[in-house]
Amino acid sequence: MHNCLVEICKEFEKLKGFLTNPTKEQEELVNKLFYSFMECFPTLKEEKLEYPSEFVEDVRLFNDGHELVNKKFEDIQIRYLMLSDFYDFVRVTKKYKKI
Repeated sequence: MHNCLVEICKEFEKLKGFLTNPTKEQEELVNKLFYSFMECFPTLKEEKLEYPSEFVEDVRLFNDGHELVNKKFEDIQIRYLMLSDFYDFVRVTKKYKKI
């Protein structure tokens, strides 16, 4: 797994309780991780093929400025849920092991 994705996963582990009682620091971390993911993911070459097409398409559309996708990701909870889905996927597929 690409190093930038590993770092995103490590940082994501700090977001306990985000959906029920997010702090300002957690919101800032979600935003930072979201933009890092949107920047990192397109740089992957063939590794992208190992991930569900939903990640590939959402990242592509977001970075292309697709209005509906960008509107969807204005919601910080949607950003968090996308990161959570990615984290769960790499954990289940054993691409990432919790440290």
